[in-house]
Amino acid sequence: MTEATKVTPSPLSGHVAIERLTNKSAGDTAMSVSTPVGKRRRFLYATVKYSASPTQSGVTFELDSGQGADWDALLDTGSANAQTTVLVPNNQNFILGDDDIIKVTAPAAGGVITSAISIYTEIYS
Repeated sequence: MTEATKVTPSPLSGHVAIERLTNKSAGDTAMSVSTPVGKRRRFLYATVKYSASPTQSGVTFELDSGQGADWDALLDTGSANAQTTVLVPNNQNFILGDDDIIKVTAPAAGGVITSAISIYTEIYS
């Protein structure tokens, strides 16, 4: 679940807003953050940062399609043991329908190492 959501006006237009969804895990705990449904949005980027060099299998970035499981897709898997992983879509117009979800999962990293996930989207009104 998402710990904190901050919605701020976009400098690009008065008709959209930038939404940042964030969460931070406890030590050696897997965690996921997902975009909410209900509004069309443009996926801007997502980040995962571990508090120290982790031992993990790779962060995953997934599309959970509102059309059903046949349209779900693994967008990217980060390098194993990377401390920082960022996904910026190649297509600047990565539009999500009002029932599509971007899900970012950070595997447990060992010891007391925590992870922090952020997803940035632009909401269409």
